[in-house]
Amino acid sequence: MTSFFQKSVLVGLALVTLSACEKDEDRLVLQPEGNIALTASATTVTLTSENATKEALSFAWPAASFGFPNAAVSYTLQFDKKGNDFKTPVNVSVGNALKYAPTVADLNATLIKLGLTPGTASAVDVRVKSDLGTFTDRPAGSPLPSVFSNVTSVTGTPYRVVIEYPSLWVPGDYQGWAPDKAPKIASVKSDGVYEGYVNFQKASPFKFTPAPNWDNDYGDAGAGKLKAKGSDLKVNEAGYYLLKADLNALTWSATKTNWGIIGAATPKGWDASTPLTYDAATGTWQATLDLKADEFKFRANDAWTINYGDTDGDGVLELDGQNMKVAAAGKYLITLDLSQAGTYTYTLKKQ
Repeated sequence: MTSFFQKSVLVGLALVTLSACEKDEDRLVLQPEGNIALTASATTVTLTSENATKEALSFAWPAASFGFPNAAVSYTLQFDKKGNDFKTPVNVSVGNALKYAPTVADLNATLIKLGLTPGTASAVDVRVKSDLGTFTDRPAGSPLPSVFSNVTSVTGTPYRVVIEYPSLWVPGDYQGWAPDKAPKIASVKSDGVYEGYVNFQKASPFKFTPAPNWDNDYGDAGAGKLKAKGSDLKVNEAGYYLLKADLNALTWSATKTNWGIIGAATPKGWDASTPLTYDAATGTWQATLDLKADEFKFRANDAWTINYGDTDGDGVLELDGQNMKVAAAGKYLITLDLSQAGTYTYTLKKQ
């Protein structure tokens, strides 16, 4: 009886072992297979804010194969400047969809994130990245290699998105005391605190108005203070001024500025600013310079009190923002545009 029991146990163990071996041999091997074909419905798109909610174009591709049916694959559209080899792409996740049809606004946001110049046609490369995820039976739960599609190119012309913030108009003698034609300063946080840049062609009295008319206005109450229907405010000499007004504290200030570019990319490095010249016709600051493939910023009055960088990489500047970078050395037309209160922008155009 004992011998029979022992034999039964041995046979059972052998069957379990054979079964385990059989399972190991039959275990599914997940292996990415080849590329997938990406197609675009258009190769050239011109984007406008008027068509922001309309479909810009569409991308389509077949399901990626990882060696077995019904794989739970996720897809990501990758966009990058043409020829950049997807070193710094903008990624758009689309889950398990096999089509991506961005609106004009969505595609415009992607192109702006890539640093493309609004109003200028630029080529971008697009591909699809397919992923199956991670598996515990792979080393350290490592993911399977991604499967990439072919690269297709699209030429797009993005537009600048201008946000209409609460504003104060700045009528004065320098522009004929016409509120409806006056430049504006803006409250980006909608908190009653306003700022913006105004070019005064001469020493000039002026006021702040909360609408493009004379129904209400704010003037001088002395010592940097404001009051409703106060006397004229004034700048004592011509120049490009940063104006600030706080309607909560009833204070104001005017700081004359001259602008320059500084950084390792620029002729003077980080030691001093290279001046920009104000162009009254375009309302922008410009210079044509030889730049290195390195970092730079904009600053006023050859000092760091007022300096701008581009933290989001979208061409819109932020006070004390992160350094920008020149992608490739060369001669560039540099344009700094501070004319749109609340949305300060810049462009680099290779010459």
